[in-house]
Amino acid sequence: MIGAAGCVSDQVGEGMYERAMERVRGTLQRFPRSLWLLAAANFILFTARGMTMPFLVIFFGQIVGLGEGMVGAGIFVNAVVGVVFTLAVAGLIDRLGARLVLIATIVGVAVMTASFPLATTPSLFFLVMVLHGCASQLYWPASDTFATSMVSMDQMGEMFALLRVANALGIGAGGLLGGLIVAGGTLDQYRVLYLSSGAGIALAALMIVTLVRRPGTAAPSPRAGSANAGSWREVLADRRYIFSQVVMFILLAAFTQLQVSAPPFLRKEAGVSEAVIGLLFAINTVIVVALQIPVAARIGSWGRGTTFAVAALFWIVAYAMIGASPWLSLLPFAAIIIYTVGEMLFMPTTGVLVVELAPERLRGRYLAGSSVTWGLAWGVASWGSGAILGSSSPLLLWPALIGVLIVGGLGGLLFDRMGGTRRAAAPAVQLGDGD
Repeated sequence: MIGAAGCVSDQVGEGMYERAMERVRGTLQRFPRSLWLLAAANFILFTARGMTMPFLVIFFGQIVGLGEGMVGAGIFVNAVVGVVFTLAVAGLIDRLGARLVLIATIVGVAVMTASFPLATTPSLFFLVMVLHGCASQLYWPASDTFATSMVSMDQMGEMFALLRVANALGIGAGGLLGGLIVAGGTLDQYRVLYLSSGAGIALAALMIVTLVRRPGTAAPSPRAGSANAGSWREVLADRRYIFSQVVMFILLAAFTQLQVSAPPFLRKEAGVSEAVIGLLFAINTVIVVALQIPVAARIGSWGRGTTFAVAALFWIVAYAMIGASPWLSLLPFAAIIIYTVGEMLFMPTTGVLVVELAPERLRGRYLAGSSVTWGLAWGVASWGSGAILGSSSPLLLWPALIGVLIVGGLGGLLFDRMGGTRRAAAPAVQLGDGD
């Protein structure tokens, strides 16, 4: 009897294993090899960038001694210059091809990241931030345009979720690794951190150069190398797109502050160490990796603006907890979980919304415009939050962000009432991206 039971148990186990492997094979076959390679390169890239993201304000503001206010101003300059640069050269994505522009931006980010340890004076700090902003802002429309050339329209949500998982896994792993590298809080440790990060970013660029190509052999897209690739005037005439970007700007101004403002606040006001801050970002990663793709699949039918509003509610609760963390040390751990739920709703929706609104021939410019929204929101909010953190009342930051989120959430609901993206029957995306 025992032997028979063991045999049945083995058969059940084998059946479960086979079904699991079938699901894995189905997922692998659903997307082209080029997209999986791009996701792998993104993991390497964001592991390297994630090593430094939580510690930028800590390093320049508290270790180097420039102060949170000056660092916030530097982030603002980084974003504004990056925005202007992106607007000026975004047409290159449609003319030269997203892959070539993507490689160039990653190389630029690698060089500037490795240069951060040298930027210990205000003038050098602002110079490096300007150059870093040019490369980092242009990265996003180039990356998104390249990725959207690999899948059909009905796969966009899952594609953005897949890349989001790769990015989040890298950010979390990098944050944990970076926290361990600078656990002692010394200047030499931070130098090692930035040099290691620059090397990792360069490795990601090398991987795209050698391994990642556009899928298939389809004819080049009409927008690649075409004089009829459209203009910014057409983009600005799309009122629903412009309104969506206003709503995104408001929400992003608050969303980005988990990385920019929460780490220095927790370190200075709540006594949280760099290692624990890295652990918080690792928790964020574990949740995103486990749940982002199924969450993205389940919210596909939601209104885009409604999704934004629900995400804002989660962030309101999370930021209230962070603001109260000086009095209860466990609150940051609860806050990161709640924040991550909102993040998983928000992140894939931002990319899908833009692609749904954009005509295919203008996709590069629409995505570049969205990148401008991200950059401006990050820069403006960082300048303001840096000023508040450097003041005598740093606790005021969190009520201010909660107020911003309320306005953004209401804007999201209004966007859906205006008609949302209105894509009842979206055409398939044409493959093809000029190299």
